[in-house]
Amino acid sequence: METLKPKAPLFSNRALVNLTVPIALNSLMAIFMGMADSIMVSSAGAAAVSAVSLVDAINNVFTTAFDAIPVGGSIVTSQYIGAKQYDKAKQSIRQILYSGFAIALLCMALLLCFRKQVLNLIYGSIEQDVFDNAVTYFTLTLISFPFLVIGCTGTATLRAMAKNRQAVTITITANAMNVVGNAILIYGFKMGVAGAAIATTFSRVIWCVWGVIAIRSKKLPAQLEKVFPVRVNKDILKRVLKVGTTNGFENALFYVGRLLVSSLIASLGTVYIAAYSLSSSLNNFGWTMLGSFTITSMTVVGQCIGAGEKAQAKRNAKKLLAAATVTMVVCFSLVAVFSSQLVRLYDLKPEELEVAAYHTRFSALLTIFTMYSMSFVPMGAFRAAGDIRYPVIVTVSTMFVFRVGLSYLLCYVFHLGLMSVWLGMAADWVCRTILNTIHFKRGKWLDKKLI
Repeated sequence: METLKPKAPLFSNRALVNLTVPIALNSLMAIFMGMADSIMVSSAGAAAVSAVSLVDAINNVFTTAFDAIPVGGSIVTSQYIGAKQYDKAKQSIRQILYSGFAIALLCMALLLCFRKQVLNLIYGSIEQDVFDNAVTYFTLTLISFPFLVIGCTGTATLRAMAKNRQAVTITITANAMNVVGNAILIYGFKMGVAGAAIATTFSRVIWCVWGVIAIRSKKLPAQLEKVFPVRVNKDILKRVLKVGTTNGFENALFYVGRLLVSSLIASLGTVYIAAYSLSSSLNNFGWTMLGSFTITSMTVVGQCIGAGEKAQAKRNAKKLLAAATVTMVVCFSLVAVFSSQLVRLYDLKPEELEVAAYHTRFSALLTIFTMYSMSFVPMGAFRAAGDIRYPVIVTVSTMFVFRVGLSYLLCYVFHLGLMSVWLGMAADWVCRTILNTIHFKRGKWLDKKLI
């Protein structure tokens, strides 16, 4: 009797490592460059720093939503590639580009017309010099919205085809150009917030152009071919928007929840605001590292599902989860052990450093004991398989019930101060971990259809 040979794996262990490492490095580089940006802008004065911070809080809502369409749409592309339906994969790239660009252009136009009204509505009466700086920064960064979404489309498409190194090269270069531009325009030409905004916009133009050139390469299994004349494929566009808009809705609500938590923290006083900011910054390196496994799982699981290899999809997802868990334990154990030394990197008073070290250590240990990796990483696999409702329901419900609701309850009823925020987050993570573990083991997420 002839025995059937097992199918060759679509992704070897080395391939999984090669996909994940560049994304992790890119994320860490983005954090370092963001810190460099903040330092350079601070040289322009308190009004400039305040203006950039206020406007970025608004811009982040839109940029998160813009990024959700290419990232979500790229799941459709990855499944078509896995199914070897390369013509449909090419069409999906165009539909992502059309929809993302149209939405970004509309948002840019509306916000440019009502930018002063938006700032007044959200922040009310702020000092005039801060407001003037905010209007300048807001106006110039709004121009970058269409370039941003095209750049996101380029890098998300490359990741869908497992070309992570190319995607990382583009984004690191764009971020580096932003830092260089800031140095030249802020330090050299003394342009303040205008220089910071121009540098940001220029870096996004570079990102956009390079991204488009990269995804037009004939070496790719699916390329961006003719953009004009515009050809809308209603069936594929519907699939792209189904994932992209759902992902954007989830991200937007998650960001609203974070703003509500930030408002709670702001009421606790300067020492605790600084302690939360510092502990979050130090732990963010580890949280960002774990996010790279989520992104990798979207590419890997998407292609496996497209190829009809459900068993490989689940097996690779397990491997990525295991690697993420090991990474989590190592990273956050180091943060917990060296928390007292790490906080000294910041210029704070001794009593503030002591509080910050305590909360840094406490939040790092919570991350480990709540199995943070299981609460977030599987979401990428679920989305990539086409199970897009589950992540939204779980993310939004646990966010507002635990991270927001429980935090406010513990703070204002039980008077636990900043500890209430960490306990609310921990409850959020525990609930997600339990639900994700059950959902993953049941395997119904593998039966969803996207293409």
